Amino acid sequence: MDSHPIDRLKELRARLHETGLRLTPQREAVWRLFAASNRGYTLPQACQELEKLGVGQATVYRMVASLQEMGFLRFIHDADGGHRYLACSEGHMHYVVCRLCGRTRQVTDCDLRTLEKLIAAQSGYHVEGHHLEFFGLCPDCLAPGAHPPHPLENCC
Repeated sequence: MDSHPIDRLKELRARLHETGLRLTPQREAVWRLFAASNRGYTLPQACQELEKLGVGQATVYRMVASLQEMGFLRFIHDADGGHRYLACSEGHMHYVVCRLCGRTRQVTDCDLRTLEKLIAAQSGYHVEGHHLEFFGLCPDCLAPGAHPPHPLENCC
């Protein structure tokens, strides 16, 4: 069963050790910031938050890159075209993103093998994977009186 992102600290420590790095207080602060959020952060937002804890911008950028490479962070697209990074559980998953408030939810059901094979056959590519996001409105933004905008606004 997939673990909650915040519970992956022991695994993160071991993975960093394998690469010759220690889980310093600064690196742990970067991880904890992302693991505690269900909306994620852009790199500038993360730097701004972590600066309060004495974590430098270079540390944030390097740690985010390492966390993404090791599968602890994934990026999602904002409605404005930017990227936010989210802590993720182990395993293959996708996200559904509220395009109004930015809240995200992990979606673990994904069976796109047939589509991957079709794309491979049509393109000649060897398909190695995919990145899929769903956009919509979360239950809070759909609540009576929330007046969501037209569904096609802010569409990619």
